[in-house]
Amino acid sequence: MNIFKQFWLSLYSPKDIAKFRFQGIGKTILYVFLLVLISTLPSFIYTTTSVKDGVASFKDAIEHKIPAFEIKNGKLHTEAKEPIIHNNEDFDIFFDGTGSLTAKDVETKTNNGLALLKSEFVIVANGTMQAQSYSLFQGFTLTKDDVQSFMKQIDGLLIILIVIVGIFTYIMAAGLKFIEITIIALVGKLLASAYNPKLQYRHMWRITAYSVTISTVFFTIMGIFQTSVIGGMFVNWAVTLTMLYLVIKEIPLPKPKQK
Repeated sequence: MNIFKQFWLSLYSPKDIAKFRFQGIGKTILYVFLLVLISTLPSFIYTTTSVKDGVASFKDAIEHKIPAFEIKNGKLHTEAKEPIIHNNEDFDIFFDGTGSLTAKDVETKTNNGLALLKSEFVIVANGTMQAQSYSLFQGFTLTKDDVQSFMKQIDGLLIILIVIVGIFTYIMAAGLKFIEITIIALVGKLLASAYNPKLQYRHMWRITAYSVTISTVFFTIMGIFQTSVIGGMFVNWAVTLTMLYLVIKEIPLPKPKQK
């Protein structure tokens, strides 16, 4: 049976999942990698779109909205007397050499954006803010002309950057998924030990890998619609353990020893 048919059966059939406990571990690991690929696609697509929109927005802002500036000795120097905010549909740009805007202000004003502030630059991605002091560039001087020159060259690097981010995201997600399956399988083995003491951990790990399918698909759909799930971890565990319980119930009990 190919893994795509297994994927379909794992959405609704505990009886079929129970049969997968005897298959090779290599095929099960391959199935887990398929689940990870499915679950990371919405995030990768959203990240790719955000990066492209961000680069385009910043190019437009640096060329038409942001005045001449210089970052030197850990500070942004410019003749602009008030903050400049360049709002786009998907990505916002903030520029402030006066010190009136803070990183927290930027975080509250945008869900996706970039800010050049008096003493730090700020990136907000999907509501998560990261700030870095200009002291990182201590000893270097960065001007508007330098930034414009870099932005003209970034198109060729953008594809490479997106691929690197995608690979890193996939590897991290795969590691977390394997850890999740390992822990849930251990919990399942402990809970099932009284019901079916001969069910080995290696069998439990295999059926757990397929039991996480429903929760993985659910959270993937939520990711497509960018909808957060309250108590997501508990929902994930509850759905997976429920499916795991139904699968274990489909596994025949060992025959009692005849006296």
